[in-house]
Amino acid sequence: MFEVNKKDFNFFKNQINPDEDTIIKLKKFVRMLEDYQKNMNLIGKSTMPAVWTRHILDSAQIEKILPKEDKNYITVDVGTGAGFPGMILAAMGRKDLLLCEKSKKKNIFLNAVAKECKLKVKMYNDRIENLRASNIRTIISRAFSPLKNLILKVRHCLCHNTTLVLHKGRAYMKEIIEAKSLFCFNYKCYDSVTNTDAKILKIDNIKDKK
Repeated sequence: MFEVNKKDFNFFKNQINPDEDTIIKLKKFVRMLEDYQKNMNLIGKSTMPAVWTRHILDSAQIEKILPKEDKNYITVDVGTGAGFPGMILAAMGRKDLLLCEKSKKKNIFLNAVAKECKLKVKMYNDRIENLRASNIRTIISRAFSPLKNLILKVRHCLCHNTTLVLHKGRAYMKEIIEAKSLFCFNYKCYDSVTNTDAKILKIDNIKDKK
């Protein structure tokens, strides 16, 4: 069993200021992640000791950037993997989430976490290209695909007011330029609290370039 880095955990708490219920759910999540990690590659092994900042805080920081929940719309996490960022947002209380993950093994883990932590989250065990939904208000993704490729994969899901909130690394401007060769869109960049080279991109008003 790995030893929790208290500095790592405290930095997460100071940045997010979660309530006690959220902390309880996230601690259960971390214990399950450690257990399932023994038999499947959910996250990089070297990142486990810093899980509270590297994965949980990194996921949680987008909560304040997301559009507010609306019961008529859903937020789709594309390529959620081990539940980042979607499952973390669900633990923080968000209830409009659909986690898209094609790996059956990872879906076993995700469903187990949702049941154990009593999280209101739905799963879609298939490729995003096959998802058919007309009420997607927000699309989130942490480590799925370069921006241009992501938009190509989700374009059938976009409606006039769909917003993308994406984790990006130091090459974020290159990705924006490449995506703008095919699409017109508005974007804002937010600094990441976990990586000085990373950004959170908020993109909307996406249209095909004529």
